[in-house]
Amino acid sequence: RLERLQRVVTKLQMESGLCEEQLNQADNLLQAELRLLEAGKGPQKAMEVERDLDKADGMIRLLFTDVQSLKDGRHPQGEQMYRRVYRLHERLVSIRTEYNLRLKSGVPLAAAAAPVAAAPSEAALRYVQELRGWVQDNQRRVAGAGWGMDLPSLESLLSAHRGLHRDIHDFGAKVQR
Repeated sequence: RLERLQRVVTKLQMESGLCEEQLNQADNLLQAELRLLEAGKGPQKAMEVERDLDKADGMIRLLFTDVQSLKDGRHPQGEQMYRRVYRLHERLVSIRTEYNLRLKSGVPLAAAAAPVAAAPSEAALRYVQELRGWVQDNQRRVAGAGWGMDLPSLESLLSAHRGLHRDIHDFGAKVQR
């Protein structure tokens, strides 16, 4: 039993490293796309960023399943592996949020951070509509997420919800400023 669980630990270490590389690739592509947007150009690899994020999401779901088998088997590294996968998931949520807020909306950071004048421009109104759509999409996603079929899926949903909650809280603080 211990030998089988140790193989799971080894697998988790290897696959979490691959997942981290996948997230690095997605983040690097995203940052390159955002630089293009800042320069006034259109994004060129947005679909590739989204594909990388979806691939990392699938990898993380499988990692959570393996982590749960370690925790069920009371392996001494179970909690450590859980924290490692949880950090990957938080990073995924962070990158995906930046992708949705900045790249999908098509608004450069300078325009997003600029104060809105007394007479809002068409771009500012479009940006506000995009943000409103983002909030509505996330409300629908949270409402329709369900409760999960097992503990790993429930933990994954809870983690995603916490990340989204943190993003919304941070966004609210920016709106207040």
